[in-house]
Order: sequence, then structure tokens, then C-alpha cells
Amino acid sequence: MFHVKHLSQKDDSMTSSPEISPSLGAHWESLPDDAQEIERVRASFISAYGYEPEGVWSAPGRLNLLGEYIDFLGGTCLPMPLPYRTYIAGSARTDGVLRAASAQMPADTRTVMISDIVPGQLKGWFTYVAGVAWAMNQEGGRDIALPEHFGADLYINSRVPVGGGLSSSAALEASTALALLDLSCPQRENCVEIDRAAQDRSAANDALRARLAQVCINAENTIAGAQTGGLDQSAALRSLPGQALAIDFRDFSIEPLHVAPEQDGLAWLVIDTNTPHELIDGGFAARRAASESASHALGYSFLRRALPEDLSFADVPEREAKAQRANRVDSCTNAAMLALEDAEGTPPDFPRGWVRHAFHDMMLVPRAIYVLKALETTAEPQERQKLYKELGHLLTESFVSMRDELRVSRVEIDETVRLCLEHGALGARIVGGGFGGAVMALMPQELLESTADAIAHLYASCGWAPPRFLPMRAGYAADIAYKRD
Repeated sequence: MFHVKHLSQKDDSMTSSPEISPSLGAHWESLPDDAQEIERVRASFISAYGYEPEGVWSAPGRLNLLGEYIDFLGGTCLPMPLPYRTYIAGSARTDGVLRAASAQMPADTRTVMISDIVPGQLKGWFTYVAGVAWAMNQEGGRDIALPEHFGADLYINSRVPVGGGLSSSAALEASTALALLDLSCPQRENCVEIDRAAQDRSAANDALRARLAQVCINAENTIAGAQTGGLDQSAALRSLPGQALAIDFRDFSIEPLHVAPEQDGLAWLVIDTNTPHELIDGGFAARRAASESASHALGYSFLRRALPEDLSFADVPEREAKAQRANRVDSCTNAAMLALEDAEGTPPDFPRGWVRHAFHDMMLVPRAIYVLKALETTAEPQERQKLYKELGHLLTESFVSMRDELRVSRVEIDETVRLCLEHGALGARIVGGGFGGAVMALMPQELLESTADAIAHLYASCGWAPPRFLPMRAGYAADIAYKRD
């Protein structure tokens, strides 16, 4: 028999979008019902393996409000947990075998001895699962490393759109990490208790989750072969319900920030453009390598160290703050490109914009944090309107940089952002690493449906695959959802 914690039924009012009625043009996804999703993955486990699972774990995708391609450079990012989650039903084994099946990959059950997992051996979706087991043993520490003969049967069902830039891979890694840690407890001494509510942010619990995030980062970098910087894993494991998480990637410290645009009649419109992206095809890695080479040429461990500590431009009007940011970005980019040319003897063989974008987004995020904090303390309607308008401008600035400097956009993304802005969005941008994926926009709630219909109509007229529109409500961090009595 299972019991539910009903974690997802709390705090739904914090970031909920208004109820969306189906329209003729736009296809709106349904918000997951945690109880139904848990029962579905539990039943699928029984069908696949013939016995009852010990528990169900889940972790969210993330919506990164601002800060792309800068986590690995020591920048600060602003992710929020999505209500769309990956669910894993699991039971422990005592023969060292890791076996996993997925609702998204039917007839593709994978099996491996945990002791046999090595980089370069596995392919596909299973690398994210097996990679976590490998990384827990590599650097997790004595309280995280798996017991010698521990194994597990896992069944996975993901409601995070795959390839949409919403971090489906990190949701899989985070839910796997919690499942393996919890399932292995009976086989280890001094078991770490992780059965805590998502709202529990005690220092001990966040320290554990921060370490698990590092495990997941290593799994994705080394076994899955995607050189990401830690934003997604940190968001999946350490987020707070209904809040953005400012993560300073110089030291992985976090600062929760209240985000509630619905209180001012605004909402997030999230569009899965149905143009899946891949971060392991070389485009992401090349841009990361370019920015990291600039760090090294300047003599810094992180490119963020080339900028002043305080980048908020507090109490400076929006227009002047933008001008000061632009001047600083240009001067830092010039210095970095000259340092690279001096170090290598020839001009860099990659576009200047790749480095310029890194400086640009690293300077946008602190200003956004300043705006969000001002919204927490400002009640005057006109001032709040002005602050949200600036927040929208920051989102669009980031998009323009990703499109023109980083060059990771595509026509579907460009047109989706254009239509959002033309239909009244305060700002819009690419979510995630680009090359396809999702678009997010901040806009008045009453314009959601008409904007979605316009986008769906454009896609149909162009012969593109139909986009999907994702309703929003408060998400919460990775956690155990059910445990067998």
C-alpha cells in the first residue's frame, strides 16, 4: 500500500496561470496531476517487473528566467521549477544490477552492472540513469556512494517535454539520484535520511542536495557527454516552490526570490516550439570552450571575475543602466579578444559574439535580481508596472544576444518571439541552450489565448510542426512522492 504526501497540492496559487480553455488554433498541454502520474508509474513498474515498487520519486524541469551559457563561467542564473516532472518508481536489488525501463522508450529496457559502468560505454537515454549511479560512486562521498552489491529496478515516466530546453535530462538525473540514495539506505550503515518535504530547506538538507547536484553534473558531463555547467541539476534539486533561485556559480550559493506576476495580472507563456535541440552535437561545447578560453587568457578561473562584484546598477534608471552595461560589455569583450590574440599569436577562430554574449548575460541577471527585489518591497501600481516592464526588456535583451551574438536561434524561435512581442508581451526569449526548444514570454494574462492562437496559426501557415503551449503553476524540487508502507 502507498501513501501520498500531496506536496504538489501546496502553493499552487503562487505562480498559477489562469484556467485555459482549448481554442481552435493552439494546443495546450494538460498540467500533470501528481497523484495520477504517481499511480501511472507505479502501475507501469508492476507491469514491467511483476512486483510492487518500494517507492516513487520525482523531479521537475526548470524554466530559466535569465542567464544562459554562463553557469560554467561563474555567472548567476535565475531558474524556477516547473510543474512538469519526471517520475521514477523503483525497488532495490542486492546483485549489483541496474535495470531501467521508460514509458517514453517502450521495448528498450536497459540493464548494466553498476560496477561495469565506464565513460563511453553507454548510449542514449540510459546514460543519464547509469551515469548517476557511476557518479555517486566516483565522488559522492561515503554517505552517497552506493553499497557494493546494491542494484535497482527503475521505471521512468517523464512529463517534461524532451528537447524543449526545459531540462528533461536534469529532471531524470535528480529523480534517479534521490531514488538510488533512498533505496540503498537499508544496505548501508548510517543511512542518510532524505525523505523530507520539498519545503524543508534546512542547511543539512540543502547541503546534501547541493552534493547530489554535483553528482548529477558529473554524470551528465562524463557519462552522457553533455558539457553543461550545473544550472539544471541545481534547480531540480534545490528549488523552492513558486520562487526563482538565484544561483551564483562561483560557489553554488543560492538566494530564493519571490516571483508572482499573477498578482499584477501577468503570466508566463511557455511555448514548446517542437524544434528539439541537442546539446551533445558540438554547438554548445564549442561556445563553452570559446568563453572558457577567454577566461584563461585573462588569467581568471571564471570569466565572471573579469567583471565588478556589484552589477545591479542599483538606483540607476533603466536607460542609463542599459548604457553602462553596454559599455562594460564592450570593454570586457575587447580585453578578452586581445588577450586571446596575445596568447595564441593569431586572432581567435570563433566569433567575437560568443564571448560578448557571456559578458552580456552575466550583467543582465544582477539587474533582474535588483528588479525582483524591488517588486517585493514596492506596492505602488505605477512603480510595479515600470519594474515589470524593465524585467521584460531584460528578457528580450537576452534573446537578442542569443540570436545575434551567440547564434543559437532559428526561424521558428525568432518568429515565436516576434509574435509574442507584437501581441503585447513585456518580454520574450529562448529558454535553455537554444538551437531549438522553448520560448518563454511575460505577458498580460488576458492575452495568453490570443497570442497562442496567433503562434499556432503562423506555424500551420508555414508548414512547421505544431507548437505546444504549457500552462504554468508553482513547481517544487525533487522529492520522494510515495513510499510503500
